[in-house]
Amino acid sequence: MKCEVCNQEYGLAHNCAGVAVAQMSQEEAAPPPAGFAPLYYLRLAYNIALWDDMSIRRASRDSKASLYGWFVFAITVGLISMALILPQYLRTIQVSASVTIGVLIIGFIVALVIFGVGTVIQLGLCHLIAKFLFNATGTFVGILRPLLLAWFVNALIIIPIVGLWATGVAWTAILMLVFEEIEGIGRLQAFFISAGVNLCFIGLLAIGMRR
Repeated sequence: MKCEVCNQEYGLAHNCAGVAVAQMSQEEAAPPPAGFAPLYYLRLAYNIALWDDMSIRRASRDSKASLYGWFVFAITVGLISMALILPQYLRTIQVSASVTIGVLIIGFIVALVIFGVGTVIQLGLCHLIAKFLFNATGTFVGILRPLLLAWFVNALIIIPIVGLWATGVAWTAILMLVFEEIEGIGRLQAFFISAGVNLCFIGLLAIGMRR
């Protein structure tokens, strides 16, 4: 079935956080492009990172945004792994070129799983807090789609010295806007949820990087 308000497909139950299609602008209500459209979703991801409300809402209703979002996520994890995690590991062990390639592949897979599980836990925790404390009306999938597309801002962590904090600020801001738009909660509430949970995860990441 498809919701007449937010145009999102659902099963037996649906908690709608959308704006009626009739009340949307023509640009916002337009369907996503059919077929393979990487440039469209890259532009959508870029606009979300620039805090564009309409792009956030469009991505939250687009089922294909999840697929492209996970692709963006995987590429970003690969960059972070190549820049920060794997070089530290390879400096401690002298191996041949063929073994190095295997280490790179395995390291990427491990990093993908760790970051993937961590991201789902982080966003799920934010979603549950918004639901139980502030009566949020969005869905987990609805917030996951735009946030996966914008996850590339976490690549700021590779910047020397200030990277960790730059990532924290950029990701917290995007979390706040997505939760405000999709969950239907106030900006201050969204900020406290995003900043609180994100600070905890940044602390854990900082501890892991030092080790």
